[in-house]
Amino acid sequence: MMNNTFLLWVLLLVTGVFGVDADEVKSVSVMVGDSVTLHVTEISRGSNIIWKFGDEIIARMNEADGNPSTYDGPGAIFKDRLKLDKQTGSLTITNIRTEHIGRYSVDIKSTNAILKTFQVTVHDVVESVSLKEGDSVTLHTGVKVQGSDQIVWKFGDQVIPITNLNGIDDAKWRNIHLKDQTPDLGINNIRSDQTGVYKVEINTISMVLHRKYYIAVGGGVKTVSVMERDPVNLDTGVIKIQGYDLIQWKTEGNIVAEINKGANLFGPRDVDDLRFSGRLHLSRETGGLNISDSKTTDSGDYHLHMSNSAYTLQRTIRVIVKTPPQSGAPSGICGAGVRLVVWAVTVFFAARFVDNKIKGVSVKIK
Repeated sequence: MMNNTFLLWVLLLVTGVFGVDADEVKSVSVMVGDSVTLHVTEISRGSNIIWKFGDEIIARMNEADGNPSTYDGPGAIFKDRLKLDKQTGSLTITNIRTEHIGRYSVDIKSTNAILKTFQVTVHDVVESVSLKEGDSVTLHTGVKVQGSDQIVWKFGDQVIPITNLNGIDDAKWRNIHLKDQTPDLGINNIRSDQTGVYKVEINTISMVLHRKYYIAVGGGVKTVSVMERDPVNLDTGVIKIQGYDLIQWKTEGNIVAEINKGANLFGPRDVDDLRFSGRLHLSRETGGLNISDSKTTDSGDYHLHMSNSAYTLQRTIRVIVKTPPQSGAPSGICGAGVRLVVWAVTVFFAARFVDNKIKGVSVKIK
């Protein structure tokens, strides 16, 4: 009987009979160094608010004075990082670190009791994305948005005019767009003058996310030209591939080599393109592709796809395999040169013979 009564009380509490509104857990994914705001809808006057990290109080605002207070938290990990909004009750965490991973909850008591919970995940920061001119890149936010959510992308402190976001057309940024109805930023055929810091602010009903990326655009080899039978080396431009979840090499629509951590795949895929038949070699360290004993049929465009949780890079490298000159060509050229010299000497002495004969001098040429 006691157990049944207790279960009934819990059921009534969760369903709101006692005036408690409990939302589902909101998942928030951020990068190290980001700032994030955990949103609470505007509160009524005189509300009591308590924010917790796990079971420890990290911020509160009392009905008596209405002034927000923040605390350093366990091990002072939140020291100088928290801000509690007096008007909305939302909590902002600045310069977030991996030690801030965990469950955050806010308990609001006014005419109704409201309980909201957020699960915050913090990923290691990607300090920079190194690209070559002409590459394409997508900067991932990891956030799902709805129609009413606000998205602002900046280059440095300048708002980027994105045609399918704010309707402004600017020739400098025509190669930039939002990717597949997400807040992810796609840049096609990137230029060197687009090197710099990219920032995004995403304002949703549950949070405000700030994220920063640094893109470095340099020159580099986009065409590889070799003689037939020489090896072809296609580089990714990275030293270690640990930071990438997927690396693929494609040509003529076929995947010819792949590193896929999720599917536990590694190595060349010669079966998809019989031209290569045992001549493809994939580096475990860099993801670079080597084609041994090259043939003219290997010529063409090779497409590199590299992705992780922060960004996706796409690059095209043109391969040209040339036929070496015929082995008889040098001797032929040499023989022609000898014949030309003999002809010139013959003409010279013939001219002298004619000239001397006119002068009454006879010269025999053997």
